[in-house]
Amino acid sequence: MLHILATSLSLYVIVRLILPLRLPLWLKLVLSLLVVLVALKLYFFRMAFGTMMPELPRWLTAATGVLHGSLILLIILCALRDALLLALWMARKALPHVPKLPFSNGEWASGLLALSLLLSAVAVWQALRVPDVRKLSLTLPRLPQALNGLRIVQLSDPHISSGFPRDWVQAVVDKTNALKPDLIVITGDLADGPPVWRSGDLAPLADLRAPLGVFSCTGNHEYYWGYQGWMAKSREQGIRPLENAHVVLETRGQKLVLAGVTDQAAPAFGLPGPDMRRALEGAPRNAARIMLAHRPRLVEQSAQENVDLQLSGHTHGGQLFGVNQIVGWFNDGFLAGTYHAGRTLLYVSPGSGLWTGFPLRLFVPSEITEITLRSGKNG
Repeated sequence: MLHILATSLSLYVIVRLILPLRLPLWLKLVLSLLVVLVALKLYFFRMAFGTMMPELPRWLTAATGVLHGSLILLIILCALRDALLLALWMARKALPHVPKLPFSNGEWASGLLALSLLLSAVAVWQALRVPDVRKLSLTLPRLPQALNGLRIVQLSDPHISSGFPRDWVQAVVDKTNALKPDLIVITGDLADGPPVWRSGDLAPLADLRAPLGVFSCTGNHEYYWGYQGWMAKSREQGIRPLENAHVVLETRGQKLVLAGVTDQAAPAFGLPGPDMRRALEGAPRNAARIMLAHRPRLVEQSAQENVDLQLSGHTHGGQLFGVNQIVGWFNDGFLAGTYHAGRTLLYVSPGSGLWTGFPLRLFVPSEITEITLRSGKNG
């Protein structure tokens, strides 16, 4: 299905930008073939390597990402141009003196191509760089005054892989530890590839330090590459997965419930799906509750279970500003930032990394999220 859509969109670019050019037929055919090849990058990767995300050198991941991304952006820009031309054509029907745009087909093609390549290069750089720290405060009415100021660092969707290798992981670990958080959580999609491929890249995670510990929930990608192996590998790094389970953290003379659920992808692999009731079974009712759930759409279930704060990821913030709302539409309106579901607060991280099959972030930056909890009334 994906390759059919990619082919259809590539044909749109060919018909609207390449065929109108005043070039020899053979050159148009070469350019058209190049567009189709770039559009079908993921399809050819799967055919050649058995996966849409093969183990490529980071520079090659970036280079193919720029080409693939530039075509995606070219499609968007071409559609915007056509919408503008249609609007002007309709305006001239009512007002004949509305001028035409003074650009030839060749000028349109070269201009849009140059812009798409530039934006794609920026987007790949933004996607693969080490994320900055984002600091925010979240108020939980049920949080005891003694826990006011408790700091949590959330890492989400790191997708550790050949695109996000050991050096990148070490830099993220160093930035996280420099914040000296009370608690560190990872909200799914820890890595891509079988655990045996990632051992060296994961090693710096063992250096994560927080007095209350390092915990995680699973994302959909853990299931794609061997769930049980990834749970064992996480524990080897000192990360405790919460699989429909909770822990009671005691600090400053108070209790804090931290729970986590599995991902909605689990049943397709014959494994238990997210079960918040089970995750919180036996948890003290008078303690503040924090839920780790990879997908933000689970927040309604969190609200039913009297959760104070749900931390999620999965969306990557939509990755491309201007079209990212489409991703939000597929995630029940959740994209990135803070939301409310009754008395339950939800924070959706845009991610610390992303899936390198589509390594683009255009003005949707990745982040290491430092959350300071405040006691008191919301809003």
